[in-house]
Amino acid sequence: MTHPPASFKTMIKDGTIKRADAMKVRYSQILLQDAFNLREPDSVSEAGIEALTNYILAGGPLPPLEVVAMPDGSGVEIVDGHRRHEAYGRAIARGAPIEWISVIGFTGNEIERQARIYTSNEGVKLRPMEAARGFKRFRGMGLESEEIAALVHCSRTHVENYLVLADAERDVQDLVRSCQVSAEVAIEAVRKMGASAGDFLTGKVDQAKAAGKTKVTASTIHGRALPRKVVTPLVSSVDTFMKGLDATQRATLVDVQEGRVASETITIPTAALLDLFQAHGAVETVRAKRAEKAAKDARQGAPDTQAPIELDPEETTA
Repeated sequence: MTHPPASFKTMIKDGTIKRADAMKVRYSQILLQDAFNLREPDSVSEAGIEALTNYILAGGPLPPLEVVAMPDGSGVEIVDGHRRHEAYGRAIARGAPIEWISVIGFTGNEIERQARIYTSNEGVKLRPMEAARGFKRFRGMGLESEEIAALVHCSRTHVENYLVLADAERDVQDLVRSCQVSAEVAIEAVRKMGASAGDFLTGKVDQAKAAGKTKVTASTIHGRALPRKVVTPLVSSVDTFMKGLDATQRATLVDVQEGRVASETITIPTAALLDLFQAHGAVETVRAKRAEKAAKDARQGAPDTQAPIELDPEETTA
């Protein structure tokens, strides 16, 4: 005996699928709280909303908006889905016969509601300056870095770094907002240079453009990272060297480091230094080759994209 193909209706009838209580609200009754949304309007966000609008006009489905009910019963307010809401509005204005919008209810307090834009699995993730502004808002509500990190599911270090960006001068923020400087580079510069970071980064933007690059990244500042085949033996040699120190040698080093005794000579067996010496030699070989290439490029009038540009004159790379 053959059976007709299953459908959602038959699967609901036999209990394979359970019907949910779907909710829909008229578009005109979906309200926005202007200060709630962290998205910054610009050409990038505009292009994304236009793409969503065209998707809706072509009949594409979107996930429900996440909302809370207005206390007076006049409608609902968006918690998650501001871009989708804007796209629906544009589609309606262009003739799409849309009246009712699918929604789901949000449950949680005001702080959890503020955090929802970070934890949503739908749509485009926040950009660095958007995320930084949100972290600053949480701080203004009295939350510590650890609490913010737990709310938005990231590390405390990430929160504290982005709070540095949130407190940076406007020129630094504009460089990050325009994607001319990566957030990580901007944060490092602000930590080291404070209010003068903007001038430094602007100079690096000009330098990157001269080299044919569109963005200042860590490699622009510090140069290319050393190859793993060179770094791994060096790290291993340092580990071996440190493990080879006896208790007296370690104690002397700690005393010198903490200022309890004056600097003095420590006798180290040659064998303990040999691997370290050879590993450092491999690093120096790579540096020499890069310096030679940079000099050759300079002689040919080509922009030097390889030579390290130190952020701190006292800082050196292994």
